[in-house]
Amino acid sequence: MESQFRPGFDVSQGAGGRASKFGDVVAPPSSTLLPGIILRIVAIVLTFISAVVMGAARQTTTVTGIDAETALLTSITVTVKSTYSAAYVYFVVANVLVFFYSVVSLVLSMVNKARLTSMSLPFSIADLLMVVLLFSSNGAAAAISVVAEKGQQNLAGWEKICNLVGGLCARVNAAIVLSILASVAYVILVVFGMANLRRSQ
Repeated sequence: MESQFRPGFDVSQGAGGRASKFGDVVAPPSSTLLPGIILRIVAIVLTFISAVVMGAARQTTTVTGIDAETALLTSITVTVKSTYSAAYVYFVVANVLVFFYSVVSLVLSMVNKARLTSMSLPFSIADLLMVVLLFSSNGAAAAISVVAEKGQQNLAGWEKICNLVGGLCARVNAAIVLSILASVAYVILVVFGMANLRRSQ
């Protein structure tokens, strides 16, 4: 009776061939899985802190000036909040949106590890959108911070206010820096996603 096994055929090689054929879909590359999870955790922490710091930024100060009607020196107490600026409100909303997306994407990454490679394209597109959202909100907030620090007398006649509310400006700038770091984390995530797509092809 003729043997059912051909000389030179290794069963383990056949199994390995089938594993390599479907390996790109079954298991994601471990070289980018753990760094991707860490980067999403970093983005969660940074966007949460930046949104809280910016949203809660406020300062009460006393301003001394001359009353236009009485021509007398008067002092008034004013409270300045970050929410008075539309750019800062947009910054908070953008970071909250990125925060929630980061939480959802992290859960999906950890639960569906077997399908993570097949989800690389949707993740990469969504991550890129988060980069655009963070960059736009950071740019808008940074522009207002520059005006608050230096004023804009030539074009709009705006006075600088950071000399009066330095604590508010410091908290706002700290929130912007944290959000910029979160956007850098997402840029790296996009690069990892593109690398996974290239490897899976």
